[in-house]
Amino acid sequence: MATKSDVTTYTVKQALAARVEDHIEIAVEAEDGTKLKLKASADQLDALVGDLETILDADDAAA
Repeated sequence: MATKSDVTTYTVKQALAARVEDHIEIAVEAEDGTKLKLKASADQLDALVGDLETILDADDAAA
């Protein structure tokens, strides 16, 4: 993965997802108007969802 100095942080304004052939596309618009599209496999998104669930569960436990 890129180092912290190689990464630009954006705040998400809107995000949409769709299955396209053999992959999933996530279209993201940032608050500053920057738009990008991410292409990922189902396995990559399963891993990401697992990470997000762990983070959200930890937040719930702390509350």
